Amino acid sequence: MPEKSLYEQLSDRIFTTGSKIIPKLFAMLADEVDAKLLLSMPGSAEELANKLGLPKVETQKRAEEMYHKGLAFKSVKGSGVKYRMCRDLMQFHDATILWPEAPRNFHDMWQQYMEQEWPGYASFAEKLLPQPMIRVVPVHENIDATNKVLPYEDAIAIIDNAEKIAVTKCTCRVIAHKCDNPVEVCLQIGKGAAYAIDRGSGRQVTKDEAKKIIRQCEESGLIHTTMNKTSMDHFICNCCRCCCQMMPVMIQHGTKLLSPSRFTATINKDNCTGCGLCIERCFFNAITLNDTADLDPAKCIGCGLCAVVCPVEAISLKETKPQDFIPE
Repeated sequence: MPEKSLYEQLSDRIFTTGSKIIPKLFAMLADEVDAKLLLSMPGSAEELANKLGLPKVETQKRAEEMYHKGLAFKSVKGSGVKYRMCRDLMQFHDATILWPEAPRNFHDMWQQYMEQEWPGYASFAEKLLPQPMIRVVPVHENIDATNKVLPYEDAIAIIDNAEKIAVTKCTCRVIAHKCDNPVEVCLQIGKGAAYAIDRGSGRQVTKDEAKKIIRQCEESGLIHTTMNKTSMDHFICNCCRCCCQMMPVMIQHGTKLLSPSRFTATINKDNCTGCGLCIERCFFNAITLNDTADLDPAKCIGCGLCAVVCPVEAISLKETKPQDFIPE
């Protein structure tokens, strides 16, 4: 068997062994010296320089350039900075697409990956992971909870509790551009915000600005998502049905890398006028119209977008799953 190229080895590192496109993406970002540096990480600039026999100044410069491109990440421990390679496909995707100087052909190559290889990889990842990586955050209205809505499942509470917030472009819509939904709407929280600001891939926003973005996304019909954990120090993405990394594979193939919220939409038949606005909003065809709207709870992911547009407030979100449904 022929020896693997440096770029195939990098692909192996982020668990995409066998991909034909991921090595090409690495090659567009890194020359051979950069590739060897990435494969030598983690380490400080001095440690990496010693491993490869390079001047420390050159190594430092290359590591910083790779940080800017999204290939490498920094961690400050003790007295200095250490660099590590992007951890997995998700991190490689999100960080490199937001490289401020990324050329169009780089983004086109990423979209080629999403169209050709991602559906198969997503199916593989679904079987491998103990639970979905991402979960739905319901809209901030019309929630009927048995207990108080938890802070980490309320987009407004996540914003209110954040020490720092930045907004970045949606990586999925940047490369796919299949719709006219707003692009600069992904909110980075806490450490994620500090990273985006430092790297130049996002800009800091106030809590009021962040809440305005949340409202804009709800009006546009975008679903709030975040990490499937109880922590609030991550992100709030605002996802469409056509460009998103998670939604199309779930809609078209049933691949579940996205966990629903703890809530399910319910329809008050006495109030429903049968206008059909809710049907247009639902990504997963959970609502049908028969004089009045009918909802299939098995298909509902509890996003609440249907409730946002109901002119007579006939739709509410009811708590249907226990609090421990969201992993610690």
